Amino acid sequence: MKIIENRHEEIIYYEIGLFNEAKVNHLFTSRIGWGENELEKLSKIFNVPKTNIVGLTQVHGTDIISIDKGISGEENVHNLIGDGLVTNMPNLVLITYHADCVPIYFYDRRNKVVGLAHGGWKGTYGNISGKMIDLMVNKYDSKLEDILVGIGPSIGPCCYEIGRDLACNFANRFNDFDGIVEERGNKIYLDLWKINYLQIKDKGVLDDNIAITEACTACHSDKFYSYRKERGTKNRMMAAIGLTSDFGGLI
Repeated sequence: MKIIENRHEEIIYYEIGLFNEAKVNHLFTSRIGWGENELEKLSKIFNVPKTNIVGLTQVHGTDIISIDKGISGEENVHNLIGDGLVTNMPNLVLITYHADCVPIYFYDRRNKVVGLAHGGWKGTYGNISGKMIDLMVNKYDSKLEDILVGIGPSIGPCCYEIGRDLACNFANRFNDFDGIVEERGNKIYLDLWKINYLQIKDKGVLDDNIAITEACTACHSDKFYSYRKERGTKNRMMAAIGLTSDFGGLI
């Protein structure tokens, strides 16, 4: 199963089957039950203090920040700017925020490294997925056969309409990627899932180690926030992953 829905009382969150099989703690929140005290709820689920939850200010770029002993801790993580996080430190939870942009989860199951990327069209155009894999290989000595990647809920090719100029830019830049742009009824649609998948595969990650949840946030706006569908909502879901020792659930 690619995506698994979990419920606890009023809260719904999602997990990726491939990552559950690898026993790495992760989730993607929903619009149901998460409206207030989100970090408190997250800290309970991951069984870590709030100060161990690391986020950043996202700018729709491709900068990825490595969290190590020199940067961890509450006093050092509030001014981080970028669109990706990676760490091999235990008991930290990495988070990114989404409302149509692609959450991309990474896990090195041998060296115990986790990462998250925020892949909107700009980050995808800049190949943030490929940059994450390069960073894991070069900084953490990850082997391609050990890296798992999950492409989480986001706007799908069914709904992501774009302009012709942007479509041409993607088609020209990734001219060896088939089927990433489709014209239907005089409208053009971009497949961010497929582009990230092909970028990841192009780096050498094994096909069996890549999971696409195929959950469209615009199609399922009853469970997810969608910037497009809701015409600019300020609400966001969180992607989260961590090398935590316990996944306690909400009690």
